[in-house]
Amino acid sequence: MLRRSYLALLGTIILSLVLYFALPAGVSLKVKSLATGLFSPMLEMSAAVHHWWNVSRQEVQSRTTLLQENHELRERLALQMQDRLRLTELEDENRRLRDMAGFRQAAGPRLTPAHITGRDPSNWWKTVLLDVGSDQGVGENCAVVTTAGLVGKTVSVTRTGSRVLLIVDPNCKVAALIQETRDPGIVEGIFEGVGSTPACRMDFIGRDAKVLANQTVITSGLGGVYPKGIRIGALEPAVLNESGLYKSARLKPAADLNRLEEVFVICR
Repeated sequence: MLRRSYLALLGTIILSLVLYFALPAGVSLKVKSLATGLFSPMLEMSAAVHHWWNVSRQEVQSRTTLLQENHELRERLALQMQDRLRLTELEDENRRLRDMAGFRQAAGPRLTPAHITGRDPSNWWKTVLLDVGSDQGVGENCAVVTTAGLVGKTVSVTRTGSRVLLIVDPNCKVAALIQETRDPGIVEGIFEGVGSTPACRMDFIGRDAKVLANQTVITSGLGGVYPKGIRIGALEPAVLNESGLYKSARLKPAADLNRLEEVFVICR
């Protein structure tokens, strides 16, 4: 639309110039004076329109270039962030695997490494699934551990997988003792309602035993399921119950059961 108006204006000017040169000298002088007064504003407007057109086109081109560069920079930044996340994940996995390799070498050949393959949404804090089974020498009632401490025990096994009952489940009971004082007891899971974080407690601690915060609780080896000396957790300061000959104390598990990724199964 703007280009057509510009061309029409240019045609009018050219036609006027032709008529101007075709007229006699005296008449042309008057026409020249009249044309100058008539077309000067139009010529100025034409020049202004032409300048505005060029400036606008340059601005559009500049903005288009900036938008394209911005888009390319965003894509490059996104790719760099993805690469950094993958690198961080690989570094974390390598660190865990190095820890597991050193732990396995120190503990002996009975340890079978396994990956967590699933959790039951309705029993998130009770069981996990592993990618090892009877084909790898895993049976029922095998202790499951991490480099930090006890996780639980296998309760059902197939050829290629197994289910683990976690120590925070009330049905999981572990013969234990306080490492510093050698006082025995039984560790079992406790669940205090929806929204609470499941934990453990140590029951049947002797009434005269000194229960102090951060004392280490380990497996006692009694019962034949859990080998002796596996770290279970640390006692918390509050005594939950004290009556008769025994008392109970809350226990914080040593293994982070909510962030399990790799574990060991102790095969017998």
